[in-house]
Amino acid sequence: IILNGMFLNMKNLILYGIVILIFLFIIYLDKTYISTDSKIFDFLAKDYPSSVVQNYMESQKKWWWVSYATTPVLIGIKVLLVAFCLNFVKIISEKLEDVKFRDILTVVLIAEFVFIIAGFYKFFNFYLIDTDYTLETLQTYYPLSLINYKEAISTEKWLAYPLQLANVFEIMYWGVLAWGIWQLADKKISYQRSLGYVALTYGIGLLFWVGVVCFLILSVSY
Repeated sequence: IILNGMFLNMKNLILYGIVILIFLFIIYLDKTYISTDSKIFDFLAKDYPSSVVQNYMESQKKWWWVSYATTPVLIGIKVLLVAFCLNFVKIISEKLEDVKFRDILTVVLIAEFVFIIAGFYKFFNFYLIDTDYTLETLQTYYPLSLINYKEAISTEKWLAYPLQLANVFEIMYWGVLAWGIWQLADKKISYQRSLGYVALTYGIGLLFWVGVVCFLILSVSY
């Protein structure tokens, strides 16, 4: 009952269900038309014996459902963490102190549609435009981001994740979050101030996360 009062209201459940279903559809499109068995085989055959590659392909067929099963969990955790960070706006501004966590969660779920657009953008890019791709290109690519120009910027492995995050869709995501906070404040604060609140909450949380990921990549690399 308490959890339901916090964030599991019908609106959020419906939004979460829609987001998950669309992401699962994007995964299906990717596995069916982009990350095909032939692409995976060609990528692995360069470095591994055919027997090893064949065993891997068999295991992929056996565990095909894992990515579908983990997607709802991973997205749920991500949405909750972002909402948790944004929840600190209630401390920053008195005009937001009465805002409920479930309302912030609604904003985050709406903002998630930005990454749905990014997912479709990536699919159509490789399905219709950049059709001569390798699996390695597919793994490192992110729509409209600096990671696509990594070789011109730096070859350092630890920079890959920050460069991937530096993309147009992340900027749009910040914009939607700021719009949501602005709406929750009944427009009693400026949109620019709302964007500042997003930077002070979600932005700091994201910076911490990027630091952790870069540290782990450096630790593995060296």
